[in-house]
Amino acid sequence: MPAVPLHSVKIKFGYPEIFFTHKLYNMSHELAQTLPIPLISKDDYERITSQWITQLNQDDGNSKLDKFFFKDGSKLTAVRFDLDTILYLVSSEGTTTIKARFCIQDGDDDERLFNVVLYGVDANGITTSAYFLGTPYSPDLETPGLPQCQIPSSLGNIWIQNWVDNDVFVAKERFKTIYGYLQGYNFELSDFIDSAFSADYVGLSVTLALHELFRPYETDPYAPTFTFNLVLQGLIKEDGDGTSEKVADADGLYDISAPSPPY
Repeated sequence: MPAVPLHSVKIKFGYPEIFFTHKLYNMSHELAQTLPIPLISKDDYERITSQWITQLNQDDGNSKLDKFFFKDGSKLTAVRFDLDTILYLVSSEGTTTIKARFCIQDGDDDERLFNVVLYGVDANGITTSAYFLGTPYSPDLETPGLPQCQIPSSLGNIWIQNWVDNDVFVAKERFKTIYGYLQGYNFELSDFIDSAFSADYVGLSVTLALHELFRPYETDPYAPTFTFNLVLQGLIKEDGDGTSEKVADADGLYDISAPSPPY
């Protein structure tokens, strides 16, 4: 028998986006979609990630980050990726690790938002995939396709609510670890495969969170530290609704990641 392809791809080139149409086989479901794949160049990647690092170091670490985490007065709570994007990301040859790097996306002042770029590397740290840019969102924004931020577990509830409820959640200290200011996190490839493809998902939520902890050598029990983190969660369509999405699996939280720096 001839081998059945994992996917077939028809490419339509257009400016400024590239559209892919594909149908998946050998999975628990079939998916036929036409979506913009959010590819960016290496130069664009280096520019927008450097804008994040610049903001962290401006004014001796005293510059404000709030404006990059609010859209029309609503807090950003996650960065969204379509299932197509994750499919191409995890299919790259030799990939062992997915790197999530923080950036400030281009645009007018009110559009320069915090965002996340994903790409793969092999065991030697060599880049194995294209660079994929996410879509920032908040459940308070009246935009089709936004998840409703259901909480996948009691532990995830604590971390995610720390981000939502903390009055100073965008303070510089939240993005600083014992290794320096955070540039992103590294995930094992299996975390992305499991969180996006273990069920009939339509996308992936990279949800913003805060871990509460005590730094090394801290002795004051009233002086915990909050550190910014990311939680991976699969998304499904809301019942009876063709646009909105929600976190799918009560056990589908993935947060075993390594901070950059040092990794």
